[in-house]
Amino acid sequence: MKGAKQVIGLLLFVLTAVGSTACGTQNDISGSLTDFYDVKFDGVRARLYSTELAIEFWRENGEVPVRLTLRIGEQPPKPGDFDLMTLGAITGRSDDQDIPFTTSATLTLDEFTPRSGTTISGSFDASFRAGGDKLSLSGTFETTLNVIDSVGGYDLEGFPPPDIDEDAPDAE
Repeated sequence: MKGAKQVIGLLLFVLTAVGSTACGTQNDISGSLTDFYDVKFDGVRARLYSTELAIEFWRENGEVPVRLTLRIGEQPPKPGDFDLMTLGAITGRSDDQDIPFTTSATLTLDEFTPRSGTTISGSFDASFRAGGDKLSLSGTFETTLNVIDSVGGYDLEGFPPPDIDEDAPDAE
């Protein structure tokens, strides 16, 4: 009987561990850059502007230690991989210190719909140079998208704005 309880306890532990890692993306940043540059953050926000998608790891004091920017054209991006060296940037400021010079950066959008209130998730990998040091930074994010403004050319067919009740009678 004692052996059966131990087996059941072990199975519950394994199922809990697997379930907690399979339940979605966790907002996280790690890498050797964290040894020299403070990347601690209180939350993640995603904002879609008419010219860019910005993912910001922010602090309550207003600082944004890591900001991923993806420039966009007439159409919002679709899920996929993006080279931020040619299509965007990684910027940030932490404790009066700018994030070091970026030498390579890739943004991966796993989930993205260009409509306020939808979930956006993904990850990034970047390399930096500070003096003679080569540093790395990677992270994951999952948050709610906030559309700040958009260009009339966005093809949002099938994505009506969430504040429009399609069943409401027309105003007369």
